[in-house]
Amino acid sequence: MAGRKKLSELDKAKSKASRLYWKHQDTLTSEFADEHAAKEVQFAETENRMGRPPLKLSVIQSRALNDYSDALAQYREIEQNEGVEAISDQEIIEYKKSDRAGRKAKDEVLHIKKYIRRTQKQVNDIKAENDTSVKIEYNGPGRPGMDNSKKVEHYEKRIKEAEAEVTKLLIDKAEHEVIYYQLFELKNDRRTLVVWQKEYDENSILFNKFAKDIDLIDERIKPVQSQYDKALELAGLKQVRSAPSARVAPKRSIDVGSWVEKASVGEKRVDEQSEIDKLKVEIQEIKKILREQAELINALTSKN
Repeated sequence: MAGRKKLSELDKAKSKASRLYWKHQDTLTSEFADEHAAKEVQFAETENRMGRPPLKLSVIQSRALNDYSDALAQYREIEQNEGVEAISDQEIIEYKKSDRAGRKAKDEVLHIKKYIRRTQKQVNDIKAENDTSVKIEYNGPGRPGMDNSKKVEHYEKRIKEAEAEVTKLLIDKAEHEVIYYQLFELKNDRRTLVVWQKEYDENSILFNKFAKDIDLIDERIKPVQSQYDKALELAGLKQVRSAPSARVAPKRSIDVGSWVEKASVGEKRVDEQSEIDKLKVEIQEIKKILREQAELINALTSKN
């Protein structure tokens, strides 16, 4: 019969207990705390507050722990009723550790760097605002509103804390991993410029200005890409080709009138397909390594 094998009630209860355990562990991470704090600040700064304020972090953690405890008790009850041999709590916890539903966990360093970029944008937007007008004091529920200078100070403090967290995470990273994060940031900046450039006409001054900025970043990417490839080689990992430029399509220099090049087209296609197959294998290996690193980061974060 096609499809997944039907789970027993015991397996369902075991799966639920394991998932809820890891859900509780997620609420204990610094990443979850940062996101929760951002929600609290956003609600406090909203002029017309609608709905309920976010629950306190301690309440969320307590509820998650209670959900896990209830699911574990439910599993033990089914286990006893069916008369099967009892297993340890650790075996239940490990059941869905590497096979949890939903998206795979993000790389924590990249996630924090994204948070830093987003927060820095907030700082830049606040600084660009005109804060000369006197704000009316608000005496409603929630925290009192902050003026722009206090907002900037608050967000810049959070940026420094996030940067310190990234520095701490990079201590135990291999050389090729550290260089990868540098390369990722540069390519992310390049993608951002390309998106902004598309908003202007190709003959406009701003379009050409973005083109020069993109060329400058390309020059910065080249040596970092070389360092990354060399670091991968020293680490015993296969190199992965960098993505082609998003602006320039690869050119083919084949003279259709040449019988020699016509005869070699079939051979070139075979070679290209072979290269593609090799590249697919290399990408799968790199993805496997990154997944293992993400799981290790999550485990270390849970312990902390």
